[in-house]
Amino acid sequence: MSYQYAYLFGNLVILFPIWLIFFLRRKDLRIDILTMSFVFGILGPISELLYQQDYWLPQTFTGSRIGIEDFLFGFFIGGIVSVLYKELFSKFISRPRKGNHHLRFLFLFITAFIFLSNIFFYVFNINSIYASIVTFLLMALFMYYFRRDLFIDGLASGIFLAMTMFLAYLIFLYIFPEAIHKWWFIKNISGILILGIPLEELIWAFSLGLIAGPAYEFFSGIRILKK
Repeated sequence: MSYQYAYLFGNLVILFPIWLIFFLRRKDLRIDILTMSFVFGILGPISELLYQQDYWLPQTFTGSRIGIEDFLFGFFIGGIVSVLYKELFSKFISRPRKGNHHLRFLFLFITAFIFLSNIFFYVFNINSIYASIVTFLLMALFMYYFRRDLFIDGLASGIFLAMTMFLAYLIFLYIFPEAIHKWWFIKNISGILILGIPLEELIWAFSLGLIAGPAYEFFSGIRILKK
């Protein structure tokens, strides 16, 4: 079986429908979804510069090391995690107060991630996936120090993103059963597989949800409301 289009398939056939459902259902959160989608769409290819050195090397349909698949994965995951908690628990967000727009500081999110993950990777020689996880956790601590009200959002987002990724991988591996052994550098990580899925993928998803779930609310200075 050719795996040339497997990565693209996973994005467009598995993740995109989930993203689209949330986007269509939550008209009130579309700015939230699109903002975080583009932020993580940008981070996707940038992150691959580290991940492909020691964690995995997926095949792209163009044959290039960095492909459109990396942007699409970040785009869909960013949008999904931004709305998971609000959709599943029927939460809404307040309108930003005039003069309290801090979305321009979202670039700090990207800058902080790139800087910290590179420090852990190049200076402390930590595997890139663990460098990302530690970076997300540190950024989450910073966020919740100032916005304790967002902790439940982040915790739930982390748990449900890990569950979403788990189910998505089960579907993906049913169709492309050799993907893990073809693309992942298993010897560089724990080697623990849960139904064929590297444990690190689920931990990464949880840590990402912890920071990304409430990131829009944090940077825009708005609050989560009940229905």
